[in-house]
Amino acid sequence: MIEAFLAIIIAAGAFFRLQSLTSLPIALFGDEIDVGYQAWSLITTGRDYMGHLLPTYIQSLSEWRAPLLMYITAPFVGIFGPTDLAVRLPVALLGSASIYLIYLLGLTIFKNKRTALLSALLLAFTPWHIHFSRAAFEVVPLIFLVMLGTHLFLKEKYFAGLIPFVLTFYTYSTAMVFTPLFVLSLLFVFKPRLNLKTNWIRLILPLIIFFPVIYNVFFGQAGGRFNLVSIFSDSKIIETVILQRTDPWVGKSIVETLFHNKYLAISSAFMNNYLTAFSPQFLFIKGDPQFRHSVSMVGELLTILLPLFLAGLFFMLKNITEKNNRLLLLWLLLSPIPSCLTVDGGTHATRLFLMLPPLILISSLGGTYLLSFFSSKLIKSTIFIFLIILAVSFAGYFHRYSAHYRYESASLWEYGFKNIFTELKPLLPQYDKVYINNTHQPSLLMFLFYTRYSPKEFQKNFVTDVVDTYQARSFHGFQFADKYYFGESPNLDELKVLLTNNDLYLAVQGREGIGDWDWSKNPLENTKVLATQKNIFGQPLFYILTGTKPYNSK
Repeated sequence: MIEAFLAIIIAAGAFFRLQSLTSLPIALFGDEIDVGYQAWSLITTGRDYMGHLLPTYIQSLSEWRAPLLMYITAPFVGIFGPTDLAVRLPVALLGSASIYLIYLLGLTIFKNKRTALLSALLLAFTPWHIHFSRAAFEVVPLIFLVMLGTHLFLKEKYFAGLIPFVLTFYTYSTAMVFTPLFVLSLLFVFKPRLNLKTNWIRLILPLIIFFPVIYNVFFGQAGGRFNLVSIFSDSKIIETVILQRTDPWVGKSIVETLFHNKYLAISSAFMNNYLTAFSPQFLFIKGDPQFRHSVSMVGELLTILLPLFLAGLFFMLKNITEKNNRLLLLWLLLSPIPSCLTVDGGTHATRLFLMLPPLILISSLGGTYLLSFFSSKLIKSTIFIFLIILAVSFAGYFHRYSAHYRYESASLWEYGFKNIFTELKPLLPQYDKVYINNTHQPSLLMFLFYTRYSPKEFQKNFVTDVVDTYQARSFHGFQFADKYYFGESPNLDELKVLLTNNDLYLAVQGREGIGDWDWSKNPLENTKVLATQKNIFGQPLFYILTGTKPYNSK
């Protein structure tokens, strides 16, 4: 019976992670397209698109990225081509598989099939996990690997468990801090007897996988992203300290230095982030204020989990001498630390995603604990009422996600680029110069992905994406290959002179297109509109233009 319920839960969870995957969220955003184009480059050339052979850390246009998601995505791009489905499907499948994995982990920890089944149920219908499973976010592979490593460790397959733990370093930057602390906690709580003399050969593979991580941390680019977002380099913290010390009503004294210094300010920022991460506002009411990470108006967890979590926390602390309870407590307390070391880390759902497994497992423990207070006659009716409340709560969330969030968040998911570049692609061979607005959003990668520009050719032709390295009349930006120019020409008089009938221009409403002037109905002088892409409100967003004057009239 348990197995049948588990199959239903996994199937339902997979449905809500896979259905309408290419259009919910409404489009791929920049990081997803980066994943897709890197994966296409890896599967076709064996290199990232910047030309590094089988990289252990991947160079993108804007930053260096951990590579595992790109390698996981590469076979899917090989099968389906560079498509929205190929980019999102690997994470959606891992998210669905995580439902079964947390059941196995719960069974290993609690030795109770009903508690483990509740873990699977809660994860299957948790907004936080569904949201990130439906886009190419690295954190879904991250917690999959953490749960897998923990499960293997608890099954006393210590050396096998090292492999997923080491692989976490190749998923997302938070693993650099969390994984060492968590593995040390496992060793501290369970104190396994590891006979390294007879098992040293089993360490070879984990060490081989781990060596590039060490190199990238100390000599490579692994720490670059953290340095950009860490509270240690937050200029606002330093500015606040300076302002406090230089207020006109205070003088220079050791007291000011004692109470207003960067060490206290950074500690305060960390504690503020840490406490905020556990706040009901973030977990159960509003969620991440960044709209791409959360649907808003709904917490990261359904509200019904709150009493379960509190009951589970009480039971866990009451029985804290049990090793598994100590493990869950340490997991919960350690998981926000990496995020809290970053700016706005207290509400950053991506960096705080490591909190999700212990929150779910403790809540499932709480559910079992609460049921123990009911008589056997009331248990079935109690479970039925709980399932009804869960279903209603989830239905409200998913309605908001699918019917409202899909469109409200369209601009953040960079809606419109796919359609306009799809229309642009067949026109490209007919024109000598192609100008593309690059100021609304960085457009080069979207152009490459949606026009299916060969990664091999990109590696040959790419020189720079630094703005103002190319200028022609009012157009300034950068040149790519022989005929593509990315930038902007906000001067309409110059734009009319710039374009001939041998040129294409992808313009953006509000950039080249001023105010509510609809060029599809009333084109700019000396230009012709070949295609228009509208936003979700039916207003023009992009135009594909060409000039009406012949080339030799310039």
